[in-house]
Amino acid sequence: MNRFYPLVCLVFLFTGSLLAQEPSARDIADAYIENTGGAEAYKNLESLRMTGTSTMQGMEFPIVITTNSDDKLHVEVDVQGQTIIQAYDGEKAWQVMPFQGITTPTEMADEEGADLKETIFLSEFVDSEERGFTLERLDDKEIEGTQTHAVRVTNEAGIDRTYYFDTEYFVPVMMSSVSKGGQGKGMTVEVYMSDYQEVDGMTMPMFLDTHFNGQSVQKITIKEVEMNAEVDDAMFSIPE
Repeated sequence: MNRFYPLVCLVFLFTGSLLAQEPSARDIADAYIENTGGAEAYKNLESLRMTGTSTMQGMEFPIVITTNSDDKLHVEVDVQGQTIIQAYDGEKAWQVMPFQGITTPTEMADEEGADLKETIFLSEFVDSEERGFTLERLDDKEIEGTQTHAVRVTNEAGIDRTYYFDTEYFVPVMMSSVSKGGQGKGMTVEVYMSDYQEVDGMTMPMFLDTHFNGQSVQKITIKEVEMNAEVDDAMFSIPE
């Protein structure tokens, strides 16, 4: 007799089978992608607009993060009526930082914009090998009381990040890297991810807490996510 298993059941059957053995880096990556929407959902995503709040030094400000499948990025924060922008158009990184005296769009030096230039829209865990990413299984580690599987991601372009996946649901609870530019150059950057929610069939973290050398410097709470939103490509480029 044929049996029908709901998708949710199949997901838990898949991840449950991994618990009986020590999963490889590829096993962990596959479980993560499957549990958060599936490879096709990731590949069909063309743009993301995330609206929320950014908390820095005890103060809360509106933030809008826009990115697309060309690995372009635009981050806008409203601070007491003044607009801070950091953006990357696929080649150049630029910014508007009125509190630093940068009141017009200004191109960032290569080193200063190095971290922005490592924007990756499509998860490194989708078609990893075909896209030039190497996945390396590291020792398990406890992150803030949660047991995790660690997977390091590298490529020839210089990407070097380690993701720590919850061993029950196979979603990242933290990502660690070393900053390559700006005031944080050389510092260990840890982005803690939590409050996973489903949005249009995909599951993503709605709370991000960024640490530099162990100290929290920014917390972002996502309140709205627009998938495949209409995005004017010009917003990523530095205005003439």
